[in-house]
Amino acid sequence: MNLSILTDDELIVLFKHGSESAFKEIYSRYWKSVFQIAYKKVHHKELAEELTQNLFVELWRKREDITVISISNYLFGSLKYSIINHYRAQLVRAKYQDHLKVQHNDSVDNTDYLLMLNELTDALSEGIARLPKKTGEVFKLSRIEHYSVKDISRELNISEKAVEYHITQSLKSMRFHLKDYLFLPLFLMLFL
Repeated sequence: MNLSILTDDELIVLFKHGSESAFKEIYSRYWKSVFQIAYKKVHHKELAEELTQNLFVELWRKREDITVISISNYLFGSLKYSIINHYRAQLVRAKYQDHLKVQHNDSVDNTDYLLMLNELTDALSEGIARLPKKTGEVFKLSRIEHYSVKDISRELNISEKAVEYHITQSLKSMRFHLKDYLFLPLFLMLFL
């Protein structure tokens, strides 16, 4: 039977009953015009071919379930939604990739920051070890345990003037020893 003489409505009836010949005729009638519209919308030959091919694959796969009144309206309407879905998926993919980049940069920044803090902690311990014993004790109580001058005076049984002297000496020494870490917030908290 020569299907090229049949109308679209007659082809739809045969197609819905599983006629591969009717599907091939629909394909040959509409593939080029569907592809041309897809190409006009996406400006990319391979993508237009892929969208067109997927459209016809879905048409065949859903042949028993779809209601088609006009094959051209169905194809061009489906193409429109395929293109919209393609761009929507691209947007989602781009947003996800941007999110991953931000996450990666944040984790790199956090890792770098943590490494610097570890280095600062080691340098701080080394700097305290270089201080005279009493000055080191005063520094720890003042800057690490946040004791007041009065509390340190009572704790170490020395005058408040002596505490202030040891704090001044320790800060001078530690600033010099930790000069490479001046920009870290922890450094600022310890020495302000």
